[in-house]
Amino acid sequence: MAKWLTLLGVLALFTLGFLASLKLRPPAALEKAEALAHAEKKTLAPLFPAPAFAFPDQHGVTVTGPSLTGKVWVANFIFTTCRTVCPLLTAKLVQLQRALPGVDVRFVSFSVDPEHDTPAVLAAYAQKWAPDETRWQLLATDAKTLPAVAAGFHVTAEPNKPGELDPILHSSVFVLVDGAGMVRGVFDSEHREDLKALQNAVRTLTNAPAPPAPQGAPVGVELYHALSCATCHEAPELAPALLGRAGSRVTFDNGLVTTFDADYVKESLLAPDARRARGYPLHMPAYDHLSGEALLVLTKYLLETPAEPTPTSDVPVEVDPVCHMKVRATADALAHTHQGHRYVFCSRHCLERFAATPGVFLPDGG
Repeated sequence: MAKWLTLLGVLALFTLGFLASLKLRPPAALEKAEALAHAEKKTLAPLFPAPAFAFPDQHGVTVTGPSLTGKVWVANFIFTTCRTVCPLLTAKLVQLQRALPGVDVRFVSFSVDPEHDTPAVLAAYAQKWAPDETRWQLLATDAKTLPAVAAGFHVTAEPNKPGELDPILHSSVFVLVDGAGMVRGVFDSEHREDLKALQNAVRTLTNAPAPPAPQGAPVGVELYHALSCATCHEAPELAPALLGRAGSRVTFDNGLVTTFDADYVKESLLAPDARRARGYPLHMPAYDHLSGEALLVLTKYLLETPAEPTPTSDVPVEVDPVCHMKVRATADALAHTHQGHRYVFCSRHCLERFAATPGVFLPDGG
C-alpha cells in the first residue's frame, strides 16, 4: 500500500506540473478551440456557430448541419490509420457513448484523411470500436472543403512534419454543439475532469436524467470489452497483448524489465504512462476512476485468462453480442437461439443478459 501511495503521489505532482505548464502556454500558440478547452472555467454559453458541411457518413448518408438541427451532438476529429492519439480519442468517445445510454445525442467524427477514409473504411472502423452504437456518424470528408470546416471549428487538421509517426496533425478535443448549431463547449480529451464535464453538459442540453447507479458486481470479461481493452490490445500494431501474459517479461522504453503480474497490471491501469512498453507509441487512458472492486476483478481476469487459441479452419469464430468477445462457435458453446438465429456467448452471464433483453444487443433492435 505504501508503495502505491508513493507512486500515486509522485504522479500527482507530475500531473500538476504538466497542467501548470499548459496554462503557462500563451493563447496565441494554441488554436482557438484548444484555448477554450484549457480555459479555467467552462459554461454552456454559446461560443461560435458550427461551420457548414455536407459529408457522407459510414452508411453513405449525407450529413449536414441542417440534418442535425434539433439534435445535440459531440464532434471530434480522427483518421483510421492513426497510431498515436486517435485510438485513445476514440476509446474515450466510446466510453462517453456507453456513459450516456438512451440519451438523445449524436456523436460525429470528422475524418481528417479524406484520401483514405472512405465510407466503407469508416464503417469497418465503427464496427471494430462500437458495433452496436447507432448514434455515431463517421464522416468521409473531402480535401477541398475540409480546411474550411477545420477552420470553422477552430481546430488543427494539417499534414505533419516529414518523418513523424502519423502523417496528419490534428486537434484532440471534443466539441459540443447544440440543436441550433451553436458550439456550447470545447473539452480536452486528455483531462478526466473535462470528460466528466462533457458528460454532464450533454445531459443538461438534452434534459436527460442523472445516470442510474450501477447494478450488480462487475464481471471481468465485460470490463475488458466495455473499457475497449480488446480493440487496442488485440491489434498487435497498436498495443501489446494482455491475455496469456501472466509471469512473462515486459521490457520498457528505458530498457528496464519487469514481470507481468498483479502489481504491473494495476500500475498500467492506474498510471499507464509511468512505464511504457517498448515499441508502442500509443498512449493508454488511465482507469483510476474504476472502483477498487472493479480494479481487482479486471486485474484477475487479465492474469487468469489464457490467450485465445488460433481457431482451426473448421471451427467458425463468432462475436458475443453482449461483450463482443470472439467465441469459437463449437457445438457445445454457450448458445441461445433468437428468431431462428443461434448466438454464442463467452459466459453464462452474457447469455442470461441477452436472453432477458435480446433487442438491446442487436443492431436492428431484434
